[in-house]
Amino acid sequence: MKNLITTNRVIELAFGGDERAHRELITECDIAEAEERYVRPVLGERLYEALHSGEYEELVEEYVAPAIAAWCRYVVEPLLVHRCRECGEVSVADNARLDTVMHSLARRAQTLTRRLSRHLNTHAAEYEEYAFKSNPLNRCFIYGNIVQVY
Repeated sequence: MKNLITTNRVIELAFGGDERAHRELITECDIAEAEERYVRPVLGERLYEALHSGEYEELVEEYVAPAIAAWCRYVVEPLLVHRCRECGEVSVADNARLDTVMHSLARRAQTLTRRLSRHLNTHAAEYEEYAFKSNPLNRCFIYGNIVQVY
């Protein structure tokens, strides 16, 4: 499975400096899920394939990787908490705290995805494979649990 970013890059981008995160926490499948569900639709098929071919490395580094890493953290966070619970380190009463953390992680990931989308829209001429109309964020936007259709 070939992903646009590595597990080490996800750890570097998605976990803060004081957080302890090991490479084994993030699997290739976690990254693939984050790419497929949250970032690939914004990129569109042609641009996604171009990125996998090694084109536009700066775009990947500056915009795509942070969005994928943020969504990957969002995907794995409940699993990490569950694993800690099994070790007895976290009580079931911490569900409210997990909800708050998940909301914060989703907001960060959405912000980074909108940042990617805004960059693509602003610099569309630089990415001939990018199709403005295929980007769902150009047609529909969810903010504060309100769906806004353009």
